Amino acid sequence: MAGKLLIVEDEFVIAQDLKNIVTNLGYAVMGHAKTVADALKKIEKEKPDLVFLDIRLIGEETGIDLAKKIDEKYNIPYLYVTSYSDADTLEQMNTTNPLGYILKPFDERDIRVALEISFSKLHRPPSDATENKSITKDKKATSSYEIIGDSKVVQEALKKVKQVAKTDVTVLIHGETGTGKELFMQAVHQMSARSENSLVKVNCAALPAELIESVLFGHEKGSFTGATEKRLGKFELADGGTLFLDEIGELPLSSQSKLLRCLQEKEIETIGGNELKKVDIRIIAATNRDLTKEVQEGNFRADLFFRLNIFPIHIPPLRERGDDILVLADHFLKLFSEKINKKMVSISKTTQQAFQRYSWPGNVRELQHYVERGVILSDGEELDIAIENGTDSTNESSHQKEFQMKSLEEIEREQIIQTLIFCNGKIRGDDGAASILKLHPNTLDFKIKKLGINKKSY
Repeated sequence: MAGKLLIVEDEFVIAQDLKNIVTNLGYAVMGHAKTVADALKKIEKEKPDLVFLDIRLIGEETGIDLAKKIDEKYNIPYLYVTSYSDADTLEQMNTTNPLGYILKPFDERDIRVALEISFSKLHRPPSDATENKSITKDKKATSSYEIIGDSKVVQEALKKVKQVAKTDVTVLIHGETGTGKELFMQAVHQMSARSENSLVKVNCAALPAELIESVLFGHEKGSFTGATEKRLGKFELADGGTLFLDEIGELPLSSQSKLLRCLQEKEIETIGGNELKKVDIRIIAATNRDLTKEVQEGNFRADLFFRLNIFPIHIPPLRERGDDILVLADHFLKLFSEKINKKMVSISKTTQQAFQRYSWPGNVRELQHYVERGVILSDGEELDIAIENGTDSTNESSHQKEFQMKSLEEIEREQIIQTLIFCNGKIRGDDGAASILKLHPNTLDFKIKKLGINKKSY
């Protein structure tokens, strides 16, 4: 047997359903408890390898109360089993340390993947020789995505990438703007069994609200004004491969419910269509927002959060990767020197010290921009640049950081490109980009030229 499990669930039918699934998967179920007191007795006596833990139990104490006791007294991992949780319950759950979440109604594939990941985390680390070989392989596999850094926090994130890549489980990558979330996403896809199939990217923040459903799920010809032809959605384009939902925290509430249904049922319905289509995709989402806080404030659905948060990967900010700053700077120096055919071989001591003192609110992206600008402006073989705006910006709010990292011009450029993609490059007419963006076609032409948008962009 792969492991010994305890199910803590107050509803017998649900507990039996879960027992049947995990037994068929090769795991031993050592018992079923309906109350906290009964669960503690079984934990004390049987010492399970893993606990399935429902939130609502018989009696005054909840599954969260039991989780806290497990955290305090027992070194036993647990997975929450939940159907939906309000903001207060979610906040309480976040004071505990579960391995993950499983959503009701159960999906056998989700349970299998959750158990595989859970037990892979619990297994004894490999020997030094195996570990060194494994890390070397990881670095080679991800080198094309420029995940540079030997710091402990980066290696931890890479280890999670390797753990989850070989499964089909949904991944939520979170971290501040500019940390390189997309690079980690690409690494997950590249290491997966889907690497030879499509990787389709969607920037949720850049989609006009009225086009979100059409872009994601597609539409039939004539289904709405401007729909002059049938269009496949991103879900269908990603069938068999990976769909990357970037900036998922920006998705409006009105679209979140339809996305949730698609993730639950693994099927889509195009706008204007009358049949459901099954899709086989792996979802990777990314956000720079604190989705727990967004749930608490009513901006993000709790059930969608749980569906996405099955395997979270946190990408650390550059200020927590002090050992990597000069390694990254040297990498960018070589990269941009070769790009513009300029011989630059080192970074001055003064610049190195300034780089290490600076808090990098814009993270890796900001460092990249500094080095690129420095390479262009420098005359000699040594990079010698000054850090602007002081050396300490640690008191800036995350909102200010995000604002600095994406200008209004960048946002406008992204939205125009996404709209042009949707309109197949058409600018004029009722179904053209100018009409959708509510701009005069000549104004849109001017903006396209000003923002450096060409046909390769869309």
